[in-house]
Amino acid sequence: MIRRNTWILIILFAALVGAAIYLQNQKTKQAASATPTSSSAFVFNTATDGNPTDIKIESSTGVTVEIARDSSGSWTVKSPIAMGANQAGAEAAATQVGALRVLGDFQLGPDIVGLDKPSYTITIVFSGGKTHKLLVGSVNPIQTGYYTQLDGGKTQVVDKPGLDSLLGIVTNPPYAQTLTPTVTPTVFVPLPATETPTIAPAETTTPLPSTETPSAPGTATTPAPSTTETPSAASITATATP
Repeated sequence: MIRRNTWILIILFAALVGAAIYLQNQKTKQAASATPTSSSAFVFNTATDGNPTDIKIESSTGVTVEIARDSSGSWTVKSPIAMGANQAGAEAAATQVGALRVLGDFQLGPDIVGLDKPSYTITIVFSGGKTHKLLVGSVNPIQTGYYTQLDGGKTQVVDKPGLDSLLGIVTNPPYAQTLTPTVTPTVFVPLPATETPTIAPAETTTPLPSTETPSAPGTATTPAPSTTETPSAASITATATP
């Protein structure tokens, strides 16, 4: 007999399978509802907005690159390091902005195509005064473009080669000169010599052996003769005579 807990697990499993099938069908229907767009359609209308004067690209990894024209009209790099820009490289990026093509419009949820957490956020200021923001999500299944969203509008697929060319400044900012890392020489300062005190060995007094010759048992010791001189008779006589 099947226990109650087993029936509950079977029902939950069936519900999960049904939910997975339903979501897959929804994705298929949404993908099928794509509206193809003429290849002449562009993301930005530079004819009315003018030319880009500031391009800022922020990646989901935290890297930000920004280039802008200064008061003289020359391109400069504002981020990640503020310095002069390679004019040809910066101008190529600005030209690429106006050349981005829309491949099609799609009725897809932002979470399905990676636009809920975009890989890149591109903010562009144009000479006409307008500012546009383009979110870049996942690559489409056939690898021809990125799912994007312009200014919070509908989901569009933008051609991958063109967008890759623009996104290239994230990994290779158009600096006027190649940055060379500065190598700081390491200076080794010798430590003063530490003298090790010499510990003298402790003096050890070794008793010398006795030089006395022991007497043989039973042998008397003869004292040495006295060295006191006996006065002569003449000296006694001389002393007694007044």
